[in-house]
Amino acid sequence: MSEIFVKIVRVPGAVTEVGLEQGSTVADALSAAGIEQNNAEVLKVGSSSVDRNYTLVDGDRVIYSIGAKGN
Repeated sequence: MSEIFVKIVRVPGAVTEVGLEQGSTVADALSAAGIEQNNAEVLKVGSSSVDRNYTLVDGDRVIYSIGAKGN
């Protein structure tokens, strides 16, 4: 299987590039980047909202942001 490279953009935070096997998901990418997942996150690839099961392709940018807490 070939390898793909995706960037994880943490908001707020840093950008991390990870190498994954083709067919990997957002959950796989977050795990490879050492990001612990929770239910308060917003996940996007490009401008589209996605879930953890979204299959990534080479060059994707995953935007991971933590939702703001309100009253």
